[in-house]
Amino acid sequence: MSGQKTLRTYEPLGHALGLLATLGLAWDEIVFSRHVIWHLFKRDFVAQFRQKIMGYCWIVIAPLMGIVPFVFLHRAGIFNPGQTEMPYPVFIVMGMGIWGFLTSAFSVVSGGLQNNQDLIMRTNIPKITFAITGMANLLYNLVVHCVVVAVFLLVMGKVPSAWAILYPLALLPIICVGVGLGLMFSVIGTLARDLNSIMATFLNLLMFVSPVVYQPDFEHGFLKAVTIWSPFTYLVDCPRTLFVAGYFPHVQGFIWATLFAVVVLFFGIHSFYLVKDKVAERL
Repeated sequence: MSGQKTLRTYEPLGHALGLLATLGLAWDEIVFSRHVIWHLFKRDFVAQFRQKIMGYCWIVIAPLMGIVPFVFLHRAGIFNPGQTEMPYPVFIVMGMGIWGFLTSAFSVVSGGLQNNQDLIMRTNIPKITFAITGMANLLYNLVVHCVVVAVFLLVMGKVPSAWAILYPLALLPIICVGVGLGLMFSVIGTLARDLNSIMATFLNLLMFVSPVVYQPDFEHGFLKAVTIWSPFTYLVDCPRTLFVAGYFPHVQGFIWATLFAVVVLFFGIHSFYLVKDKVAERL
């Protein structure tokens, strides 16, 4: 009959993916979108230094400026960081740099969907592409960080250990924690956008109960328990000691902390794919 309307019904064809299937799907989508990730990385990398007087020098200057207050307080005798087996400026520049990878990974991944919402609405590119595109910039900063630390050690009269070549691998667990948390909050942040800021603030506070700017030397009590059981104690201190002294101070603790990082990453990927299809309607 002419003028008759047709009612079309949509039904789900698939089912909820398990953990392993989710990981496989994430890998396939990342490989499929590798060229998009590269072009978005170049766009964001150039944009962050555009119209800045110091330009690309900020890659080196910014982390060094972050350690100046702590070094000053230490030299003035106001702040006691405890007994460190390396010069305190070296200790803190590495600690702040390592913690910076955690917070940076969280920030770039958790804000990836919101920062690229126009592309998400207009294209059919896998959403995980926009969530992790900032990771390319983070990996570049990792290379710069290693070079800066090596030069800083030489200036302070210290020579990096032969095991420093494994330093980037030792940093992967703490980066995985940042990525996993970022994936969780990237989709949560589209529902409640203030949660990302709350989590970023919490990570900054968590730094002060981790051996980033001081060497914990608690004999007993609650603070000692927090230090011993916190995975961040080992994720920060072990890579730093490996780079300078050439050994892992807490092998068992680092192994358990690495397993914790893997669990956070896998759970982050799985949770991302559970709710990613709701992202477009919330942006």
